Parts: sequence; C-alpha cells; structure tokens
Amino acid sequence: MRIDRSLLNWGVFLIALGGVPLAVQRDWADAGIAGDLLQLWPLILVGVGLGLILRWTPVAWLGGALVAGTIGLMLGALVAGGMQGISTACVGLGSDDSVTTSDSGQASGTSFELQVNLSCGDLTVTRAAGAEWALRAEYGPDEPPTIVAADTSLTIGQPDSGGLFAFSRQTRNDWQVSLPLEAALSVGMTLNAANGTVDVGAGSLERIQGTVNAGVLDLDLSSATTEQVAHLSLAFNFASGSLALPDAAMTGALELNVSALDLCVPADAEARFELESTLSSDDFSGSGLTQVGDSWQTSGFDTATERIDVSITSTVSSISVQRPEVCP
Repeated sequence: MRIDRSLLNWGVFLIALGGVPLAVQRDWADAGIAGDLLQLWPLILVGVGLGLILRWTPVAWLGGALVAGTIGLMLGALVAGGMQGISTACVGLGSDDSVTTSDSGQASGTSFELQVNLSCGDLTVTRAAGAEWALRAEYGPDEPPTIVAADTSLTIGQPDSGGLFAFSRQTRNDWQVSLPLEAALSVGMTLNAANGTVDVGAGSLERIQGTVNAGVLDLDLSSATTEQVAHLSLAFNFASGSLALPDAAMTGALELNVSALDLCVPADAEARFELESTLSSDDFSGSGLTQVGDSWQTSGFDTATERIDVSITSTVSSISVQRPEVCP
C-alpha cells in the first residue's frame, strides 16, 4: 500500500490541532498543559532529521508526520489559550534593579486619545472621575518608557531595543494607566508578548483599536456609552483574550489568526456578527442568535436604532460566545 504523505501529514496536523482545544474544553486536560505543549518545538528539528535519515526507507513518512503533529499540537495549544504564559519569556524585574516612576497630567477638551505600544510585560488601563490622566510604570534600568502627552492625547512607547524581539532579551514592563472619565475615549494598542487588561468604565467611547501578537488581552467595554457609533478594530495573532461588548451603538471588525476569544454580548443588546471562518470553531449556534446567510444576529437587529454590527474573520481559531444579562 502506498501512503500519500501530503494527505497523511495534513491528517496528523488537523487531528493534533483540534485535539488540544477539545481536550481542554472537555476538561480532559488542564488548561496549563496547553502552555507546556509550546515547549515541544525541538521535535520539529527531530522530525526534519528523521526525514533526512529515513528518506529512502519504507518509513520515510515518519519524519514528516512528526513535524506535522508537533506543529499541530503547538498551534492547538495557542488556540486553547496557551499564549497566557508567553510573556514570561521576558527578562523578569527584580526588586534590586527595577525602577518605578509616576507621571500625570490634565486633559482638556471633549475627547482624549491613548496610544500604547508595549512589548513584553503587563498593561492595565482604567478610567477615573475627573479630567486627569496618570501613569505608573515599572521597568528595567535605563529602559524608561517614552511618554508624549498633550491636552487631548497620551502616547506611551518603548525605546528601540536594538534588535528583533525574539533575540533581544527585553526586560518586562508593568504599566498602569488611569484615564479621564469626562472625555470621550479613543484607545489604540499594540501588544507584543504582553498581557493587557483594559476597562474603559462607564464613560463615553469613540474608538478601540488594537493588535495583540503572542499575548493576551482582556477588554471590558460593557459599561461604556456611545454618543455616536463607536468603532472597534481588533486583531489577535497567536493570542487569546476576552471582549465584553456594551449595550450601545458599535461597528467594526475582529480578526483572529490561530487565536482564542471569549466574546460576551449583553442579552438585551441588538447585534449582528458576520462570520468568515476557516478551520475554526465557534458556538454562535448555541448563543440564541439566528443565522442569516453568513451572519448571526439577534431577532430585533434589523429594526434597532442602536445596535452592534461587527464582522469577524477567524482562521484556525476558536470563539466562545456568552449572552448574560450583563457583561462581563
């Protein structure tokens, strides 16, 4: 019997890819094991070596199958939320070498914009009454964040590490940001191997935009209000996170690539999600939403004056949908 190696490798890859999230979701395996599977990457080199050694033997397929299975397990770990521990690869801060600074300022005007670019660390964003913004930053020696503040905006970034992140041994950062509740808020984020917790509070929201690469983002918009239609744009790449939507007018797009997202939609919100899915899983069918073509929507969406309208592109990813009375 002749084995079609390409089909065999695809079969092994897909079984491994789907097996890890299934095992975690069914509680057959602890979620922590997903992160451990990411440490299997040396098996890819072993598989390549086996393929070369066994190239002219009847078991030449073994090397390719090992590579396909290992990649499938690793990607499956990411889909199952295994990115939670990626940021621990950063150089940790010790009590003797860490530096902590604080900064603050007054916002003026009816709107305020935050831009954050963080690699390696933790970001916490909240809102407080008044018109003041505040930042508390912990970082390594000689690596202070760059801060550019104006009356209507705040930008926080990092100095150039001098090389590719994967090889630069970047020090962890811990940034805690408080934003004014009085102004309508816009937020832009880029998180690389970082964990973000963002709660926009009960103030007005204009825009949320973010890209999460090999990290985690928990975004709480549940209490936000919108004077006009707010815009949402998020991309998760090899990442995981949660998104709690408000009962307010919002439009936008979500992109998931080998990622996992918990999506919370308030039961009273009128919403539609246009879904383009490739090798992905979701539970929209069990959320009480009705399928209309490629979309899932609430019964009153078409006639609602205030509604959520979001397109989702999901590639080798998983989406879990919740519809409680109140998010989160």
